[in-house]
Amino acid sequence: MVGGHELCWTLVRETQWCSENDYQGIAISVRRTGAVRRELILKYPFLGMRPNGIWHLPERPKITTKIVEDAIRGALEAGWDPDSRGKTFTFQVPKALN
Repeated sequence: MVGGHELCWTLVRETQWCSENDYQGIAISVRRTGAVRRELILKYPFLGMRPNGIWHLPERPKITTKIVEDAIRGALEAGWDPDSRGKTFTFQVPKALN
């Protein structure tokens, strides 16, 4: 339960490299349980740069319930309303939330 809403989330994308979109972090889908309403996609930044500047695919990030809940709170503050209908709300998670 986050912000008075009962929610469930699932991983929809692992960290990846794609020639079309470059490097991408994980993405998590968040939906309200029960009635189908407006979906939230949390897009986490790619965290695979080494200090020497060479890119690599990092180990699978450790995503905890607290990290996801903090990102959901950020999306709520940014305007996501889980009770509304409409197009999927995409929230780019700032690095500070990781």
